[in-house]
Amino acid sequence: MSILNPSDLSYVPVTCVVHGVITSKIKKTETYEVSVYHTPLGAFNGTVYASANYMPGLMGNYKQNDIVKMLMTFTFGGVNSKHLTVQPGSHNHILGLHREKSIFNIKVENPLTQSGPDRVTFVNEKSKAGLVLGNNGETLLSSSGSIYTSLKAFGNGSDENYHKTHAQNHHRIISHNKPYLVKEHFGLFSGTSLDDKLTRLTDEDKYIIYRRFVTQTKSPKNWVSTCEGAWTPWMGANNDNDYVSARKEVLLHKVINHDDSRTTIEIGEPGDSFINLRIDKVIVGEKHATGNIGATPAQLGNKFKLIISDTGAVKLSAAGKGIPSSNMNGFSMEITEDGDLTINAKGKITLSHGDNDVNTNSIVLDPEKGIDLIAKNGLRFNGLELVTKAFIDWLSQNQASLVQVTQVGAVAPISPAALPGLTIGVQSISDAGGFTTKNIGAPATGIIEDSDQFESI
Repeated sequence: MSILNPSDLSYVPVTCVVHGVITSKIKKTETYEVSVYHTPLGAFNGTVYASANYMPGLMGNYKQNDIVKMLMTFTFGGVNSKHLTVQPGSHNHILGLHREKSIFNIKVENPLTQSGPDRVTFVNEKSKAGLVLGNNGETLLSSSGSIYTSLKAFGNGSDENYHKTHAQNHHRIISHNKPYLVKEHFGLFSGTSLDDKLTRLTDEDKYIIYRRFVTQTKSPKNWVSTCEGAWTPWMGANNDNDYVSARKEVLLHKVINHDDSRTTIEIGEPGDSFINLRIDKVIVGEKHATGNIGATPAQLGNKFKLIISDTGAVKLSAAGKGIPSSNMNGFSMEITEDGDLTINAKGKITLSHGDNDVNTNSIVLDPEKGIDLIAKNGLRFNGLELVTKAFIDWLSQNQASLVQVTQVGAVAPISPAALPGLTIGVQSISDAGGFTTKNIGAPATGIIEDSDQFESI
């Protein structure tokens, strides 16, 4: 800043609006220290003092790092008819908070590419693409389209020291030799051609996609791919596909591929497959698929599958062979939204309270040996104990001498030969050859043990 000289030509005070950043507040006053970065004289070294002008400029309305607009008085005139310095004895007033413009006005003549006292520009005059470097540390990089990058070294909250990139389709790719070893894509798909774009008239016709694809090593056989908030795209080795079509409607899917095993998680598809978890064996390599595909186009053989509908219905398939032609499972369980339960298993089915309760309380369905029901603490039907086979055996063994006849028309007592067996059978528990399932045995422990080591799905 120049110092006024009485020998200069006449000068006049001029009030200007400037921009600054509050650095601190003077205690017990309405005075703030402000670092001024945009004035007719450029950025100031050091700070200036300013006070809040009027409501709502009161204590607590401004804080450190707030960007504000201020009124400052400068002297204008002199030999060169320009701003000379700050008017001596003038007061500085804070007008209010100011949010720096963070987007480009895309015009034929972009105002942000015009040279000024507070910036340095590198601009292509024809395309208007260029780089803007501000005295305040702000850096703007713009192409001739609606694409720009902004870096700011001030602000507060989410605008403090930020790096912002604006683009319709944003790609980040890390690649060495093989294409798309690591790729992230967030973009708006509005059509592949002018004719295609003209047919997409509503917002529902313009798809937004966010997907990531990362290989675990440079070998592309082991990879992880995710997609959020979009119709399912092709994943995995086909993750470079640039066309987005409305296929399965899911909100989130994640695919983890390791050698020939693949885990697929899909969440958000309306209907029976609201949550879909699959573990598959990849029999045929990646290829483009047609029809209503899911999150991956590989030809798979199911090993495990869990589907949960948006109404709460559940379908579980497990113990699959992983062969696509038959794709048979060894187990399936289905719960309808009405609460109906269906369980099927190729092998033996054991229902019990715990790992060690099979010999205490259990039901075992064996396809070769039949059904075993063990109830050491009693088995009842409608509250009544059931007669066991021991009673039938006793009755059969004593059918020829069950009663003792004394005379015609008189009471026929049980034969002395059969009576001891009846007495013992009635008094004994079923384990000791008793006649009913009434029992006082050991209750089930209900202990279900698991591995001490963490196991993923």
